[in-house]
Amino acid sequence: MSLPRNREQGNLFQVGMLFGSLFEQGERRRFQLFYDRIMPALWKYRDRLEKLYCRDNGRPAFDPVFLAGVTLLQFMEKAPDRKAADQTVLNLGWKCALGLPPEHEGFHPTTLVVFRNRLSANDLERVLFDAVVEELRAQGLIRKRSKQRLDSTHIVGLVAYMSTLECVRETLRLALESLERGGHLALLPEWERLRERYCETELDWKDQDQQKLRRKLVQAAEDAFGILTWWDAYTKPLSESEQQQLALLKRVFEEQFEWEEGQLQERKQKLSGTVADPHDPEAQWAAKGKDNQKKTWIGYKAQVTETVPEDPTPKPMGEPTQEFLVDVTTTEAIASDLDGMDRALENQATHHEDRPSELFVDTAYVSDDTLHEAELQGWELVGPARSSPGHLQGFRTEQFDVCNAKRKAICPAGKESTQCSLIQEKATGKVYYRYEWSYHCDTCPLQKRCNGRKDGRRELVVGLYHDLLQARRREMETAEFKVRMKQRAGIEGTNSELKRGYGFGRSRYRGLKKTHLANCCIGAACNSNRWLRRLLWEIDQEAARSMAA
Repeated sequence: MSLPRNREQGNLFQVGMLFGSLFEQGERRRFQLFYDRIMPALWKYRDRLEKLYCRDNGRPAFDPVFLAGVTLLQFMEKAPDRKAADQTVLNLGWKCALGLPPEHEGFHPTTLVVFRNRLSANDLERVLFDAVVEELRAQGLIRKRSKQRLDSTHIVGLVAYMSTLECVRETLRLALESLERGGHLALLPEWERLRERYCETELDWKDQDQQKLRRKLVQAAEDAFGILTWWDAYTKPLSESEQQQLALLKRVFEEQFEWEEGQLQERKQKLSGTVADPHDPEAQWAAKGKDNQKKTWIGYKAQVTETVPEDPTPKPMGEPTQEFLVDVTTTEAIASDLDGMDRALENQATHHEDRPSELFVDTAYVSDDTLHEAELQGWELVGPARSSPGHLQGFRTEQFDVCNAKRKAICPAGKESTQCSLIQEKATGKVYYRYEWSYHCDTCPLQKRCNGRKDGRRELVVGLYHDLLQARRREMETAEFKVRMKQRAGIEGTNSELKRGYGFGRSRYRGLKKTHLANCCIGAACNSNRWLRRLLWEIDQEAARSMAA
């Protein structure tokens, strides 16, 4: 498709010009504000959108900035593609917001699908989000080196919950159908039996005979092994789609089965990040929380970063928020929150050349390493540190006074350590300090309470930057820290707003990149709605002051 001619300037026959009086009062003003404030921000990113299309080859395309505006509006109003395409024809508000003439005839809904696919293929998943954020920065609504808060939330993938048998059989079916489309299935040994078993027959979900289901699982494993063996010896070229499906079958086979005494057996210990649904191999099973409040899902995880008010004083009732999202990062479901925080900070530095001055988080993000890293980079990580695990039946680490700089540690009985060793594990490269008490423990009245070792000697292992962790645990006991941490609470409300208002907690698409694209569009929609509400409120306040004067 060829790139259409750039038409930034409006004309006298667009809806906003002809029916401007319709959009001067109430909520309808937001359509005019969208055209005046947000569309110019999208136009600034046209140079990045241009590479989605050829300059002079193919049939003329719709302007990418127009499609970006439609995409943003549909995420602001949770409209599916078909409804969004209809709104550009039937809704004067959308025509006003996009600068369209009354006679605009619309487009086919699949145009939006193609546009999103082009964004994903060209690594432009963040383009709408970045355009809105940069405009908010230009307006002074997002400050450089601002205080921010960060939290993660789960994203349920567009997949079904499958048993091991269902997952293996469905992967086999996809591989066989791909080979059939390429004309290679008939070359597979016993292809008629395989096609009938996996392409034409479905499992009876009411069947509770465990022995029968077990036999079917073993049979599926043997058939998968037979197909993979045939693939290794097959010399004719296969299409990319066929190779992908066979590679997926190999992955599922290796994740679910192992050889034991010459026989195929289901793995007793499943690997982390195994395929849960062959229709979206990137969606992973994950769990979060404690045993009594554990949350499990199949999909992805998102890290949401939001600005924090510089003035913590509560705002008057009815005043819209001035806080905006500065980053939305989508990760694998099994990725740790520490890894997610690193990616979120790196995205800010890469796309907006910025870092927070203070970052408010929960216990999942606070460790001695992250506190040290924040200190090196010149910003503060504010959050509670989790308690250390108990040492058998003994005292916890925080009950010791440790000073790594002096290589000394004092136990709860007031005795100073007799030895300090700097240990580096060859296998993992992990470096830590180990403190030991020798003769002090023999006569210590707290010996039985301190540890359960046979020799009665206590050892203490801490990280290289344990001093920072120890200082944070002591700071947590102060009233000032508890008051300060209240600034983090708003991110929970933001996550709720994203889920309830925009469908953030459930992916619309399959694959990590497309899920990230949707999450970034939702972040842009949330920022746009917050900005428009703020603008409407300021207009009303100005009108009220004028009336009072």
